[in-house]
Amino acid sequence: MAGQISNIRRQLKSVKATQKITNAMALVSTAKLRKQRSRMVENNNYSNRYYGLVLRAMSAPRPKVETNPYIVENNANNRLHVIITSNSGLCGGYNMELLKYVEKTIKKEDPIFAIGEFGIEWLDANGFTVIRRINTLDDVIPSVISKLVNDVLVLYKAKEISSIDIIYTQFINTITFEPSTFHLLPLDVPEDLEQRDIELVPDRDTLLDYLIPQYVGSVIYATFLEAKTSEHAARRSAMDNANRNAEELIERISLEYNQARQTAITQEVNEITAGADAL
Repeated sequence: MAGQISNIRRQLKSVKATQKITNAMALVSTAKLRKQRSRMVENNNYSNRYYGLVLRAMSAPRPKVETNPYIVENNANNRLHVIITSNSGLCGGYNMELLKYVEKTIKKEDPIFAIGEFGIEWLDANGFTVIRRINTLDDVIPSVISKLVNDVLVLYKAKEISSIDIIYTQFINTITFEPSTFHLLPLDVPEDLEQRDIELVPDRDTLLDYLIPQYVGSVIYATFLEAKTSEHAARRSAMDNANRNAEELIERISLEYNQARQTAITQEVNEITAGADAL
């Protein structure tokens, strides 16, 4: 009985130590989520305004036959996907939900730029065509983002790929985030885009050739921030669940401990009583 009580006590101590760790991680994730969400909102405002600037340039009188490579589809029939996952775990189903979505929506032969160690390992193990691996983005590094944008656009302008999609986890609120696809290129022109009689200096195509690559960079940056915000929200949710599970486990083990201790006390009393009766 003494050995059983000692084992239960050690188990209880272990669970309480684990709860301290998960509680600390939940607090860290909450702070990171707050900071990351603020950055995401600020950047989304910038990205949306930039998109409005691109649309304004596109509303200028266009040629009879559109020739801009960022707008016209080519015949490569080879879609590129930029897939964003995390470098670390302990974030619940954040990564696996996205990768299940990837498995359902893209072909294994489609070229992939994979961001995040978790996604790189899974895509390689499951036979997907990963042509670029980036596992250094725990935070946004402008030089890495710029190189990524440049590499993507080089492939697109060389007509080695027909389109570019970004697959990431869209942040809806602190408890809701879901896998999504953002179609990047060729640029979708709204059917109801009003044509305006405006004169652009320099000309429309020259301006779009400058604006659209900048827009591509802003969108990749924005989706990365949104994915990181979703990751922190998922990790906080996972740690909150771990805390609740630990609390329930502590209550159950404490009950077992009290019952075992009471049984031991009762047994000792019975032994003393039996010894007194024998005397």
